[in-house]
Amino acid sequence: MGRVGWQPAPGSHIWRQRFPDGQPEQLTFGPTAQEGIAMAPDGKSLITSVGVEDRTVWLHDRDGDRQISSEGNASSPSFSSDGRRLYFLMSNGQTQGEELWVKDLTAGRVDRVLPGCPMQAYSVSRDGKEVVFTMNDQSGHSNIWVAPTSRRSPPVRISSPAAEDSPYFLPDGELVFRAIEGGSNYLYRMKTDGTERKKISPERILDIFDVSPDGRWVAVAVPGSSDEEHINLGRTKAFAVDGTAAVTVCAGYCIFNWDTSGGFVYLSYPMGGGMNYPLPVMRDSELPKLPSVEATRIEDFGNPKEITAIPWQVESAVNPSVYAYSRQNTRRNLYRIQLP
Repeated sequence: MGRVGWQPAPGSHIWRQRFPDGQPEQLTFGPTAQEGIAMAPDGKSLITSVGVEDRTVWLHDRDGDRQISSEGNASSPSFSSDGRRLYFLMSNGQTQGEELWVKDLTAGRVDRVLPGCPMQAYSVSRDGKEVVFTMNDQSGHSNIWVAPTSRRSPPVRISSPAAEDSPYFLPDGELVFRAIEGGSNYLYRMKTDGTERKKISPERILDIFDVSPDGRWVAVAVPGSSDEEHINLGRTKAFAVDGTAAVTVCAGYCIFNWDTSGGFVYLSYPMGGGMNYPLPVMRDSELPKLPSVEATRIEDFGNPKEITAIPWQVESAVNPSVYAYSRQNTRRNLYRIQLP
């Protein structure tokens, strides 16, 4: 269980500059964002769309869809291995950055896991006793930290000269993560004390999506190829954690993750309308049945009409009937702004 947090983009504001060589002057400020400009005929005012955006975490189960987070910006939901708890990142304006929260789905209680620890990405161990996460240092480099969820001891940074992020726990307690070397990203594994650090593959990667529940595979996006006849901006592959194999899942860029039971993977093409498709895995490989041709669309995996599509980007799931996702909410109105 590992997730990367949603980082809200800075609000867009309106500026003006006298022609031809005047100094830029900011006209609007504050937490809201402005989009679009319509000048009044007399040039003394303008009309713009002013609004705010936030994200909320939702749970779908047999009772339908219900909102889990109730305040601030929430993202990156992730089920515990037994499906009884749902973790997520949230910022509520009272803390710096996003903190890790957990909701007990049986008792309904919501608690902060590590108060005062802002993080960009996290993963909770299979037994729920540890959390690994990334924080940026003063120079802006990301570092990996490990802490007990009991809070009996403070978080410990895993020392490394390289920027490292996107950590995921393996079932045996080791970590899979992304490290930057020479301006490129590579896939690594190590123990939680930073020892036995090993590169899984010499191939460059872009992002890490997930680790299979049995710890055999890690799903990643890798850079595509570019030539005069064909441009591939990226593809999705599954690397064997022991470094012995690599399998192409999508010839183009697709998002790919497993549920906690390991019975299904959830696959979507971001440019394909936002639908998510649960595909059963083959027990011998823990991967879905891959098409004989390089898959560039969901139809390559079979008839989508035979699959119950999910209208949300599934970020974590127990099974195709119980899953978590986040929604972006936008509230806007038109305002007239007088020009000084």
